[in-house]
Amino acid sequence: MTDTRRWIIAQLRRIGVDAPVFFLVVSRIWQFVTGPVTLALMAIYFSPEMRGYFYTFSSILALQVFFELSLHVVLINVVSHEWSQLGIDEEGQLTGTDVAKSRLISLLRTSLAWYGAAAVLFVVTCGTCGAVFLSQETVGVSEWLLPWASLVLITGGLLSLQPFTAILEGCDQLAIVNRYRFRQAVSGSLVVWAIIVSGGGLWAAVGSAAVRLCWELHLLCRRYGKFFHSFFDRAPVHRIDWRNEVWPLQWRLALQGVASWAALQMLTPVIFRYQGDIEAGRMGMTWNVLIAIQAATFSWVETRRPKFGQLAATGDSLELDRSFFRQTSISVITLLVGLVAFWTAIAVLNHSTTPFAAKIADLFLGPLPVGVLCVGMVSLQVSCAMSVYVRANKCEPFLVPALILCLGIVVLIPYFARTSGTTAAVVAWSSAITLFQLPVWTYIWRQSRNQWRIQSNSKIA
Repeated sequence: MTDTRRWIIAQLRRIGVDAPVFFLVVSRIWQFVTGPVTLALMAIYFSPEMRGYFYTFSSILALQVFFELSLHVVLINVVSHEWSQLGIDEEGQLTGTDVAKSRLISLLRTSLAWYGAAAVLFVVTCGTCGAVFLSQETVGVSEWLLPWASLVLITGGLLSLQPFTAILEGCDQLAIVNRYRFRQAVSGSLVVWAIIVSGGGLWAAVGSAAVRLCWELHLLCRRYGKFFHSFFDRAPVHRIDWRNEVWPLQWRLALQGVASWAALQMLTPVIFRYQGDIEAGRMGMTWNVLIAIQAATFSWVETRRPKFGQLAATGDSLELDRSFFRQTSISVITLLVGLVAFWTAIAVLNHSTTPFAAKIADLFLGPLPVGVLCVGMVSLQVSCAMSVYVRANKCEPFLVPALILCLGIVVLIPYFARTSGTTAAVVAWSSAITLFQLPVWTYIWRQSRNQWRIQSNSKIA
């Protein structure tokens, strides 16, 4: 390794960028940088109505949270506790104590059955209901039905593979998993561009999902084939007590998943319903960029989820706090930088007199609604970080306030979208996140943290 490379790695580590964060951030940056290319191609080859369908597809598919019931997050937290007694040998096979190995094997087998059933229900229910919802607009059925059906089937396949990726993330294999996700991002963009330019229309969404499925299969079958083979060559003796160890956290997170869908995915379908497919296209493009920025900057916290779980399992509350505050601070600062840059670009485009700038500006919402959404994104980022911290202790105290938040959003957004338009709906969303979720989540996080610190100190004493 050259001195220059060592220096670069040292500087990256100073700002909390290790291998898992690096590959996840790079993949998010790739999506953000290539986003304008995709937007330009869609502006050229897609009609405004087609753009509305494209982004409404992704919002409807997010309904899979109703079927997976947030088991992916639960698995990561539960597995991270077991991983403190496990490892991977040089041949790529699972090693560690017999009890921990057996419990991990039983966890994967049970979750595979769960996700298999969830995938079938998702394909049938979401595919049918989504088709009925999409048929309400003016675009001909022949233009969207086959792409929609194909996309639902591929998404169902991805859903059935989630237990494997959750196990890998919980086993602290994020450096490799995120490297594959970077490859997914790069190859997915190239495939989407090729389909758009060739006139494939909504098949671009199908191509992106198909690329992701291929990389997932390569990761699980080729890269970790030996690792997962050990999960099926013996019957588990020591089993996870699903009813007492998994289900109490899962059902709470499942209901929270519904609330998360309302918080993150409801705007575009509601705008599609009350303001039409063209306005939904603007909402979808704006939301897509904001979510890309939020996801990239949340990588500092998200990739620490397994580590937080291990620290919670060993009772090292001081190191848990130190790591949490450091990663959250970096995450929020980088988010602010990205949001300011995006809002500035929107403002400049809207004040430019050139035809090209006007055309690009018309793809997005205006500066006012974008600015309001940015405020909500900052509040959401901090709230999500506190959720990761608390769930590292396999606890879920956010259920009741999450359901209240969900109810408020479900009532407010459709009302304002129907009566006052997109900007009012956006204000309603951001107000719910900033004025309710942020202060309530902060209170719960502080109470939980103080309780665990007291328990940790009493054990030491």
